Amino acid sequence: MNIPTREEFLQSIKNDLENERLILPSFPEVAIKAREAANDENTTAEELAAIINTDAALSARLLKVANSPLFRARNKIENIQIAITRMGSRVVRNLIMSITVEQMFNTKSKVLAERFKNAWQHSVQVAAFSRVLAASSSNLDPEQAMLAGLFHDIGVLPILMAAENNPNLLADTIALDRLVEELHTDVGKLIVEHWDFPNNLTEVVWEHENLLRDHPSDADYSDIVLVANLQSPSKDNHTHNNVDWSTIPAFTKLGLNHETEVIEIEGVAEQLEEVEEIFITA
Repeated sequence: MNIPTREEFLQSIKNDLENERLILPSFPEVAIKAREAANDENTTAEELAAIINTDAALSARLLKVANSPLFRARNKIENIQIAITRMGSRVVRNLIMSITVEQMFNTKSKVLAERFKNAWQHSVQVAAFSRVLAASSSNLDPEQAMLAGLFHDIGVLPILMAAENNPNLLADTIALDRLVEELHTDVGKLIVEHWDFPNNLTEVVWEHENLLRDHPSDADYSDIVLVANLQSPSKDNHTHNNVDWSTIPAFTKLGLNHETEVIEIEGVAEQLEEVEEIFITA
């Protein structure tokens, strides 16, 4: 079996997606229903809670996250309806999505386990940085930014899964790394569009490596994830480190000097630790 070219690999992914052969965990039905209900302003907290409570594992995980130091609840949240009332349906919706994507970065493959682990570690770091950056912006939601950070590299997963079935590619780490680097945004965009995700999340997946991305409006989630992606600790050896960051518009959009270290912003290190505690050590 030969190592596929970039074009061959992307076409193979497209074909598998269109014919529903793409190996990628699908969203649990309860997560889809909860997302739709939370997006409906007429849905009550009681109705949304009833949907979430049909999945005992999801509801238990959600309560654990809601009571984590990251959200600093004054009193313990003991049931899903209280969580929705206190945190709001939009926050709960984003947390459900975050918990769901966490499950996607698990694999039974011993060969790929380390790569999945590293990909998830990086996504969590980007999520933590994105949450902090969004908190300083009046028009961006920190929980939505965290979700965007967790999802930004979703395109890596089907590439790794496909590599598992190609021994030559799996053995050639340089070729596999190149395919991941070149294709993960294209593949990720295909996936989130297939899942009918909102445009702002689709754009994050598609644009987070486009360093010269510029637009006339205020900073958006793509700007935030782009900067967070550049500065996450797991990106120390990334090729983007050779780019002149002063030319990257996203820093200006966010009111940041390109020499600013996000990790040194007050509260970032603590939030990174809290997000990692939720999604890595939990």
